[in-house]
Amino acid sequence: MKKGLIIVLVFVLSFGFLQVATNLTSQGETLTATAKGFGGDVTVTLIVDGDDIVSVTAVGASETQGIGSNAIDQLPALIADADSADVDGVSGATITSNAIKTAVRAALGIESAEEPAAPAEPTKETSAKPAEPAPEGALTATAKGFGGDVTVTVVVEGDDIVSVTAVGADETPGIGSNALEQLPGKIAEADSTDVDGVSGATYTSDAIKKAVEEALASKGAAAPAAEGALTGTAKGFGGDVTVTVTVDGDDILTVEAVGADETPGIGSNAIEQLPAKIVEADSTEVEVISGATYTSKAIIEAVNAALAAQ
Repeated sequence: MKKGLIIVLVFVLSFGFLQVATNLTSQGETLTATAKGFGGDVTVTLIVDGDDIVSVTAVGASETQGIGSNAIDQLPALIADADSADVDGVSGATITSNAIKTAVRAALGIESAEEPAAPAEPTKETSAKPAEPAPEGALTATAKGFGGDVTVTVVVEGDDIVSVTAVGADETPGIGSNALEQLPGKIAEADSTDVDGVSGATYTSDAIKKAVEEALASKGAAAPAAEGALTGTAKGFGGDVTVTVTVDGDDILTVEAVGADETPGIGSNAIEQLPAKIVEADSTEVEVISGATYTSKAIIEAVNAALAAQ
């Protein structure tokens, strides 16, 4: 009798175990993990089927809207599509992107030492070293960046830009700080503010270029534009939008737009994206950037004005 009960019990337990295993295989296993983002914790939820990532979702309510939120919205699908966390982060949202990838690896039980640690947000006391006195004969100017004022120091020799330095203690670490570190050297090397901004840091890049132009204007010399370039200005949503256009005959070769007062994450998107569309179409007859109609129209109007001055 006991032997019969044991056989029945083993059968029932075995059947139950097989049923659970089947459910895990058919529906996938759910895994969660959390990592530190730019503004706070970022939590991911994965559904896996064996070694395959079926889906990924991410939540990070404290991440910056229009920057970190872009990574929250876009990166999980890229990871699921690649079936791996080894994907490129979302441009301009490195810290949040790294947090998502770190959390995914943690959920999967994979070490993520290769991801750089997110730099801590600076405090008012430690955000930057005190600005050094400007060299004799240097020009200084300030423009509004993403987080606060951006101040540049420009050393010139005649009409040549010898060096540029920029300070902006309130710009976003890992984003705007990249522009502060990289863009001044580009301007000095090109001897012009007609250079590409740093990817993902349009607002800070525009502030640096605007400040350099104001510094040079205070000397009585406008910032040198590329040889053969045309410029035009129109009123954007927050202030003036200036474009620099290079042409070859009737062909538009390049378009660069600067609008330091346009809304970050909205107008700045038009500043960053629309010039390339105009170049590709070789025309200003292009669709405006969704949600940034006012800035888009200002860019188009400024390009038309530049071309009309040809």
